[in-house]
Amino acid sequence: MRRLGLYHISISHGWQTLDFGVLLIRQLPAYSVIKLDPAGPNPSIPSKTDFWSLSVSYDELSLVCMADQAPTAGVLDHCDDWTAFRVAGTMDFTLTGIVARISQVLADAELGIFVVSTFDTDYILVNHNDAALAVTHWRESGIEVIEPIHQTARLDFIDMNYELEDVANNNRDGKLWVDDYPTEGDLMIANLSLQAGTKSVSQDSMFFTLRSRSTGLALGGIGFKGEHLDGDFGTIECPPMEIGYGLAESVHGQGFGTEAVAGLIAIARERGMKQLCAKTDLANMASQKVLARNGFNELSRSETGIWWGLSFLD
Repeated sequence: MRRLGLYHISISHGWQTLDFGVLLIRQLPAYSVIKLDPAGPNPSIPSKTDFWSLSVSYDELSLVCMADQAPTAGVLDHCDDWTAFRVAGTMDFTLTGIVARISQVLADAELGIFVVSTFDTDYILVNHNDAALAVTHWRESGIEVIEPIHQTARLDFIDMNYELEDVANNNRDGKLWVDDYPTEGDLMIANLSLQAGTKSVSQDSMFFTLRSRSTGLALGGIGFKGEHLDGDFGTIECPPMEIGYGLAESVHGQGFGTEAVAGLIAIARERGMKQLCAKTDLANMASQKVLARNGFNELSRSETGIWWGLSFLD
C-alpha cells in the first residue's frame, strides 16, 4: 500500500482488482491540443505554466498547453476548450491501473478524454463542455476532485469545507497532508466552523487549505476571520477584514507565508474588500516580515501584540 496522492490503494494484478478509496485529482485551467507543422520551428517552453507537453514522432508534432499560451505560427490544426486534471501527488512506477480506473469511469459515461503521462504523474484532459459531468461521475465512483479557488506560483487555495470534518478531528488516515498538518490554528478554525454550522456550498469560502501545487500536500491554512469591529481602526461603514494564517513547521523558511498572504490579498481584491488587518505576537518576527513584504503597515502596538493594516481605498 502506498499513499502518494491516493487513499487506500491496494495493488494486485490489473486495474480491475484495485481497491480505491479516494483518488485526488486537481483541476487545471483551460487547455488546447495543437497539431504543429513538423517542418516548422519548435515552440518555446513558457517560463511559467501549469503543464506544457510537446510530442514528436516521425510525421507529427503535437502540443498540449494552456490555451492562452498557444503558439500562432506553424499551427496545422487545433482543438481548444479542454479542461485538464492532474492526478495529485507522485505516482510510483509500481502503481498500476491508475489511468485505467480514471478513464473507465468516463468511458462508461461515454465521455472522451485525452491523456498525457509524465515521469511523476498523469494528466487527463476532458472537453470543457463535459468537465462538470466528468467531475460528477468521478465523485460518484469515489474519485475526489480538488478545485482550487485561487492559485499562486506554488500554492493551491482549496476551500477548507472540502475536508472540514477530517481537519477538525485530525483524521489523518490516508490524507495527502505533510506530517505536521493540521496546525493548531487549522484545528481550531475547523472545529469552530463546524460548531457554527458555517459549512455551505452557497457562500463564499472564508478559510482555505494551502496545498503544494507540485505535490498536492496540504501545508497549512489561511483565511478571513471576520470584520474587525472594535473601532481601533477603519470605520463603521468600512471595517477592515481580519486575516490569519498558519503553516506546518516543516515548511517554515521557504517563503510560503509571504506567497500565501499575497494570494489572500488577491482574493480580497476580487471580492471587493477595501481593507485588511492582522495581528501578530511581539516576538513573531517571521509573520511581521510576511505582512510588511505584502504592504501591511503597523497600526498599533501593545503588550498583547501588533496590529497591521492594508487599505485598497482609492
